[in-house]
Amino acid sequence: MRILIISLSILVSLNAIAQDKLDKILMTNGETKTGNVVGISDASIEFVHEGESLKYSLKKENISKIEFSSGRIEVFNKTDQTDGEASLADHHNKVAILPFVYIRDGEQKKNDAFERKVQQEFLTLMSGHVGILNIQSTNETNAILAKGGINDENFIQFTMPELANVLGVEYVVQSTLEINQKGSTSYNSGVTNAKQNNAKDKLSIFSSSSSSTQLQFETNVNMSLYNDNGDLVWTQKKQSFWPNEDAYLQTLKFLLKRMPIYTK
Repeated sequence: MRILIISLSILVSLNAIAQDKLDKILMTNGETKTGNVVGISDASIEFVHEGESLKYSLKKENISKIEFSSGRIEVFNKTDQTDGEASLADHHNKVAILPFVYIRDGEQKKNDAFERKVQQEFLTLMSGHVGILNIQSTNETNAILAKGGINDENFIQFTMPELANVLGVEYVVQSTLEINQKGSTSYNSGVTNAKQNNAKDKLSIFSSSSSSTQLQFETNVNMSLYNDNGDLVWTQKKQSFWPNEDAYLQTLKFLLKRMPIYTK
C-alpha cells in the first residue's frame, strides 16, 4: 500500500512538471496561446491548447513568434499595433543589452568604461543574427538607465520586468564578465652568428639572447536572457579556452550562437 501511494505521488509530480513545460504562441494581434506545438508545415503550425486534445491549425502569417518549452524562440512576423496598445506592443521583438558586470581579479569594477565597451562589442556580434528582432542601441539603453537613476550601485533594487518596462523592450540580456590574472609564462630565445672577414682571419662568433613574459588570464562569462515578464528564458556560463586577456571575445561568440534568439 505504501509503495502504491509513493508511486501515485511520483506520477502526480511528473504530471505537474510536464504541464509546466508548455509552448507559448504570440499572435500578431497581441493574443497569447498556451499549449503544445505538435506539428509544423510551410504555411501553418499545428497546435493543441492547454488542457485540451483538439488540434488546431494556425497560419504562420498570423503568428508573431513561438516560445518553445525547451527555451528556443522562433520569430515569424512583427506584432500588429493599435493606438491603445502601442505602448505595450512597442516592447515586442525588441532586445536590450545591459552593460556587463565587470569583475577583475575578484573585484567588481563599478561604472568602468570596460562595461560599456564589452556591451557594444556584443551588440556588434548580435547584429544580423537575431532575425526580425530589433536590438536597442547601447547609447539609448545607457541613456535610459542613466535618466532613470539606474546604475551599478542600485541595480540590484530593480526587477527584470521593471528594467524591461523602463527600457521599452521585450528581452533583456544580462551578463557578467570575470577576468583573473593567473600568473605569467617566460620565453627565452638565443641567436648565434659566425662571421669570417677573409681566409686569414679567425672565425668570429657572436651570440645574443632575448626574453619575454606573457601574462596568463582566466576568463569566465555568465550570460542570461530574460523576457519582460521576468522569466529566465536562457542562461549559460562559459570559461574561455584561451589564456589571453581578450579571450572573452571568442567566448561571447560561443554564447551568442547558443542563445534561443540567435539566427545565422
